[in-house]
Amino acid sequence: MANPKVDNGGGWAAISYVLGKAREAGGLPKLLGRLRSRNACKTCALGMGGARGGMVNEAGRFPEVCKKSVQVQAGDMAAPVSAGWFERTTFAEMERLTSHELQRLGRLSVPLIADEGSDRWRVAGWDEALARTAEAFAATSPERAFFYVSGRSSNEAAFLAQLLARAYGCANIHNCSYY
Repeated sequence: MANPKVDNGGGWAAISYVLGKAREAGGLPKLLGRLRSRNACKTCALGMGGARGGMVNEAGRFPEVCKKSVQVQAGDMAAPVSAGWFERTTFAEMERLTSHELQRLGRLSVPLIADEGSDRWRVAGWDEALARTAEAFAATSPERAFFYVSGRSSNEAAFLAQLLARAYGCANIHNCSYY
């Protein structure tokens, strides 16, 4: 297994990293407010203090928060990617971007569709996106379906996804945190 480069596991480098992420998220008060909220960590489902509030580790010590939690919260607070960016950018151009560059563009806030033969995403309306999703469900048998939920989603979102999968008749559901 590769050894990841760790350059700010603690100390001033870690504090500097958090302050940089806070700037991306709209300021330190906004990021701290989100980190202190009563929720589960979006990367591991632990470590956010649960009902006691965030930045409390499993042993009850405050302030403790992991780098991944800071990354995820800052990403969720980012402005949306402009719809015009998708109209101007081809798939080939997107493939040349690193995952870090793509994430820094912002979060998705509109449905996107790749039309057959097109070289770029098209912003779609919600009615069209939901209709096409329903058509895809109707055209696929539950035995051939597979549901995959991001580990960055909330526990509530993952719960709803598994309810949808089971209502559809599919037992094939995983979360990237599982692996």
